[in-house]
Amino acid sequence: MMNYIWAAILLASVVYACFSGNLASLGDALTESSAEAVEFVIGMCGIMAMWSGLMEIAERTGLINKLSVALLPFTKLLFPRQKDPETLSSIIMSFMANIFGAGNSSTIFALRTMEKLDNENRHSSVASNDMCTFAVVNMAFAPIFPVMAVQIRTDAGSCDPYSTVLPSAVTAVATITVSIIACKYFEKKDKRL
Repeated sequence: MMNYIWAAILLASVVYACFSGNLASLGDALTESSAEAVEFVIGMCGIMAMWSGLMEIAERTGLINKLSVALLPFTKLLFPRQKDPETLSSIIMSFMANIFGAGNSSTIFALRTMEKLDNENRHSSVASNDMCTFAVVNMAFAPIFPVMAVQIRTDAGSCDPYSTVLPSAVTAVATITVSIIACKYFEKKDKRL
């Protein structure tokens, strides 16, 4: 569907440029935006590589396991039937990447976690409560410290790139709370059926 939307936008731009006599401007805009896109992607690759590397170091040094123990009450609230320490570590890593606004890095950990949860669910066609809870809460995570947003705002020349931190923290708390309440409500409702 997105391919059709992008194709329609591009086609509308070309038609408008032809009829308004700005075809040269369209060519210039395409060239400039392509160059800016490459610079943006390279800048983001550095942040993603740094964050993924830090998370890998944290996992190998046992820091994630220690953090998992510290966050055990929270994870037990969300995943009361979860006993596997590796799965809990993957959950924590995914959440931590989201907390710090490195959502793209979180995808790696989220896929690893969902794979482990699927194995525990014996590859059933019906998702387990843990799988549903993880998916909903992980998607609800707004970054408490939005590293990517701060970097983009800094690169764009913002005079206060950190002004999004407080709103992000408030949003994160609200979305996480609502998602947890919704998951627990539907888990209890499912048990009644």
